[in-house]
Amino acid sequence: MQQLIRLEIRPGTVVVTQQAVDGAFQPRFEQMILGRPVVRGTELDGGLVAELLLCGRELSQFETVAGNTMCTMDFYEGQARLDGAFCCFSERDKQEYLARAYEAGVRNIEMEALVLAAMCKLGGLQAAVVCVTLLDRLQGDQLSGSHELLESFQQRPQRLVGLFIRKRLQASGSV
Repeated sequence: MQQLIRLEIRPGTVVVTQQAVDGAFQPRFEQMILGRPVVRGTELDGGLVAELLLCGRELSQFETVAGNTMCTMDFYEGQARLDGAFCCFSERDKQEYLARAYEAGVRNIEMEALVLAAMCKLGGLQAAVVCVTLLDRLQGDQLSGSHELLESFQQRPQRLVGLFIRKRLQASGSV
């Protein structure tokens, strides 16, 4: 049996997105406008990424990493889940796809960052995306942590962004 790359992103790790990518690992958002496809880039502000990573190191309460965020149009098949109502691939297919995602720099999966990154870039706005991982997808598709544990994970991005905001306000003399 082929040995696959481990995602090595433990549940509870905070991921600061370098760029949002689609399900083919491309940094692009395709939108239909007047019946024609319009493709937009999805790079996020590198300076904000660096500042947020520094805040993560300063907090030192949980692991904070930079990586790509893969965005899909659905929660199940698009994210290589086997537990949806429909599934036309095997466990091995899933494992191989997730290994390719990791090789492409993907460190978490969700459904919103792609359009956010594209619209902020189009509008010339600095933007960052901060997520927390809830499970190792190579180990399964279902959450197994207690409610209390998952709630503590959910608060991690908020603590990181809160510190970032405080530092920005202090630097501007507003605090």
